[in-house]
Amino acid sequence: MRPRLAIGSIAVLATFSTLAGAQERAAQSDRMTDGLVAGDYLRLAAGVLSPVNPQGSLGDWDRGTSYSLIWENWQSGSGGVGRVGFGIGVNYGLLPLNETQFLSEFLTPQGTRATSATASNASLLEIETSLRVRIPAPYIMPTFSLAFGYINFRPSTIQYSSAAGSSSTAEQRRYGGELTIGAGLDKHVIDRFAVFGEASYTYGFTGLGQGLARPGGTCATSSNGCDPLKNTTLGTIRGGLRVHIGG
Repeated sequence: MRPRLAIGSIAVLATFSTLAGAQERAAQSDRMTDGLVAGDYLRLAAGVLSPVNPQGSLGDWDRGTSYSLIWENWQSGSGGVGRVGFGIGVNYGLLPLNETQFLSEFLTPQGTRATSATASNASLLEIETSLRVRIPAPYIMPTFSLAFGYINFRPSTIQYSSAAGSSSTAEQRRYGGELTIGAGLDKHVIDRFAVFGEASYTYGFTGLGQGLARPGGTCATSSNGCDPLKNTTLGTIRGGLRVHIGG
């Protein structure tokens, strides 16, 4: 009886030891993911969108606001949630007219300078698929992201005044593929909610096929002509809320 009792006691102790080890590894994994678990998430964000070293007519538009909605999925990995998440998202930005820049380069059809200009915000739409790589760390989750997608920049009609009177001009719409790289920090707050902040750089390949460009109006600058589809470069700083929507 005693040998059987001893063997049974050893088996029970081994089981408790295994469970304790698993709980310890799970706790360690939780500490290194800052609340992230496998499942689906929504990211809701707002921030500042800025042209970076703008070429052509993009320089006529100033920094503005950006809004984002991103669905994201994280799969399970060894020891917990995986290191890489996949996402699909939409970004929408509004850029106000940079009147000073526009007036410094624009010439009317009569060859004179405009004295004032106004316009509603230009719009910028991005549709992206992304990969987000997390860096295991306690208390906070650093991430790096890489995204590919579609960009569509639509300048609004510009109303201007000059010595010859008032008129309007339209600049070229830009669209094409884009590549975005970024880095950010996520911080779990409570239950399903986390906050995050990130910065990104976007390069839009809107210069392809520029031989087919057609001016949408008079955009006579001495250096850039009528903006034959220059590439589009943008920087974004944004923050928002990450919500776990899975089970």
